[in-house]
Amino acid sequence: MGSYLDIPVNVVIAPDSKVYDGWTNQHSAILEFSSGFYHRQSRTIFLKNPKYLKNISNIRKLLLHEYIHHFVGSFWKDPPLWFNEGMAVYFSNDMGIERELNFAKNYILGNSRQLEQMKKAYPVNMIEWESFYAKSGLAVKYLYTKKRRSFYRLWDKAGSTGNFEIAFLNSFFMPTRTFSDQFEVYSKTHFKTAILMASTGLIWGVLPLILIVGVIRKKIKNEKTVESWENNVYIVPEEINIEERIEEHEEK
Repeated sequence: MGSYLDIPVNVVIAPDSKVYDGWTNQHSAILEFSSGFYHRQSRTIFLKNPKYLKNISNIRKLLLHEYIHHFVGSFWKDPPLWFNEGMAVYFSNDMGIERELNFAKNYILGNSRQLEQMKKAYPVNMIEWESFYAKSGLAVKYLYTKKRRSFYRLWDKAGSTGNFEIAFLNSFFMPTRTFSDQFEVYSKTHFKTAILMASTGLIWGVLPLILIVGVIRKKIKNEKTVESWENNVYIVPEEINIEERIEEHEEK
C-alpha cells in the first residue's frame, strides 16, 4: 500500500497447546480454532508454538495476518469487522482459489451474510466462519482492485477524524451500507465465475487421465489386431518336397 510505518508490536509464543488454549478461552470462541490472534488492548500477537504450525511459510503468513490487524487498528478504532479481517486475509496472500471456491459453495448453500451483517461480530454458527473470512477478503480485494484510487484515499483520510464511516464516505462517496448492497450484487456474478473456474480446472485435471486411458486402449486394440493377423495368415511349411507336388499334379 506504500506505507512503511514504524509500528512496534509485541509477539508472544505459547510454550505448548495448554497455554495457548488458556489464552483463547479468555477471549473469543472463534479463536479456539486459530493458530494465532491479535489482542488490541495490549497490542500483542499471541501465537501457537511453531512446532504445531507445520512449516515456516505458515508462520510468516500468520504473523503478517495478525500484524495487519495491528496496522489497521493504528488508523481506526472502529473499522468494520469485515474490513479488518478482509485486509488481513487479502494482504497476507491468503485469498487463494480454494477460498474463492469455498465462498461460491457457501453462497449457494445460503451460508453467506451481507457485509452490513458482518460489521460487529463473527457468525454464531461455525459453518459460516470460513465464508465470513472468504467474503471479507473478497470485499477488500474488490475495493483494492476495482477502486484503487479511492482505496488509497481512504488511508489518507484516516487521520482527519479517526472515524472509519466518515473516511469511507469521503473516499468512495457512499456509506458502507450502500457498498454492502453493491457488493451483494457483485457476489452473485462472482460466485458463478468461481464455479466456471472450478469446472475448467476440473477438465484440465481430468484431461491427462483421459489421454492415458486413450493410449492404453489404442495399445490393446493394436495387440488384438496383430493377434488376429497371426491367426488368419497361412504359414508355408519350412520343408516342401517339390518333386512330390509335381507328381501329384501330373496324376491329377
